[in-house]
Amino acid sequence: MPMPGNRSLSVSRFFLPARLPNPALTVTAVFLGAFLTTFQGRLFSMSLADLRGQFGLDVIESVWLSTTANAAQLLTMPITVWLSLIFGPARVIIVPSLCLALATLVIPFVHGYELLLVLHLVMGLCLGVYLPLTISLALRSLTPQFWLLAMAAYSLRVSFGTDIGVKISGLYVDVIDWRWVYWTASIIGPLIAFTAWKALPIPPVDRGKLRETDWGGMAMFCLSLAMLFAGCSLGETLGWFSSGVVTACLGAGAILLAISVANILLNREAFVDVTPLANHNVRTALLIACLYAVLMAPTSLLVPNFLAAIGKLKPLQTGTASLMVFATYLVLTPTAVWLARRVDARLLLIAGLSIITFTSACCGAHISNEWRTDQYLPALILFAAGECLTLMGLIPIIVVNMNPLHAVAIGFYAPLARLFAPGIASGLMSAALRISADTHGAMLKAGVETGDPAMLQRAALGSISNIALIINREATVLSYIDGFYLVFWVGILALLLSATLKTAPVNPLTPPRSN
Repeated sequence: MPMPGNRSLSVSRFFLPARLPNPALTVTAVFLGAFLTTFQGRLFSMSLADLRGQFGLDVIESVWLSTTANAAQLLTMPITVWLSLIFGPARVIIVPSLCLALATLVIPFVHGYELLLVLHLVMGLCLGVYLPLTISLALRSLTPQFWLLAMAAYSLRVSFGTDIGVKISGLYVDVIDWRWVYWTASIIGPLIAFTAWKALPIPPVDRGKLRETDWGGMAMFCLSLAMLFAGCSLGETLGWFSSGVVTACLGAGAILLAISVANILLNREAFVDVTPLANHNVRTALLIACLYAVLMAPTSLLVPNFLAAIGKLKPLQTGTASLMVFATYLVLTPTAVWLARRVDARLLLIAGLSIITFTSACCGAHISNEWRTDQYLPALILFAAGECLTLMGLIPIIVVNMNPLHAVAIGFYAPLARLFAPGIASGLMSAALRISADTHGAMLKAGVETGDPAMLQRAALGSISNIALIINREATVLSYIDGFYLVFWVGILALLLSATLKTAPVNPLTPPRSN
């Protein structure tokens, strides 16, 4: 029998920090964080209407809550990799993970709005550290033969968080307990911290780099992104430029961004290097990655919002469609990895963009007010296939064309396309849908007032109130048709950009070239 002393010794060893890097645990920690970031964001956004009731907030207060949580990620995301060079990746992962767990544990018990804002700010700051470290640490920890698998997992977490989050948010709010919208992070946060504790040695602080860091440039840049994001996020609720807050956020954010870019270009000691953007493939792929935020709109925004607005369905009721999207993504991922080993990544990118573009055009041409989950399923499966192929082409293009010496830049530019671009795209798409609905509504009303037979037949000659409801419904449907066509045209632009990509240099991810 083992002696009690030996048992206590083995337990104490279990909690000792890592002396040498553990690649498997490192990859586990960073991918847990990446999955949590996407999943928690989706949980929160889909449950926001119910959370508003639980906390006793009005619409504007709830929008401020969402904006605070999301914009805060942009305060830490751009500088996370740089901070990891100074303090070590272990500290940068462990401390925010524990703070995240504490903040999300407390939030459901808070009643004061100011404290609620502060805790959501802390939650956003902590969630912002995971994505920038994921690809850089994964590639450094794995041998080249596993790089594609790491990229596949990175792309899979997009669908996992976006699609599974819809179903789980419905379960939490309607079946289990709304508090689990936050408490999920309370459990996963300490798990990430402990995994990083065992996976990554804690190096001494690089005090020389700490003193030489361009903290002013970092602060300006991060604040500019957060302000621009906040302006777009609050725009629809507060009335865009009729609101002083939105105008101040967009105007000051734009000025700060211009100053920050000038500082990066002119200051050799700036916290980020623009050299990688001199590479045409990297520059073009990052631009396509930003456009991808719009190309994801059908599965992340258009279809769920259509089912909520026209079908009056809650997240739990639309969860079947979201699960089908994730299942398609999950099943197709091994095939995408197999293809990526054998064909040029540019072909995967073009195939994925073509599927999204074609499917968007079909949806725009056929949807009606009678469409529900069953009618959308074929399109959602195609959208999922297109998103999977697009990411499995796009991520390798960025990685293989970027010099390994620019690892900090990889952790800087890629997450901006992940969070900043989707935030801007979401705000602009919401504005486009509203403007389109107003325009179509005015046209339909004009048709009814002039006695247009088609309009009268469409309204079924009902009462005035019934006609008004039908006009609003049809205007909303037409606005979503315009939304799908907008995705179509953005897809065409992305395809044109992808056609300009050049052959990548020889690397572990490039398929063997035939002589």
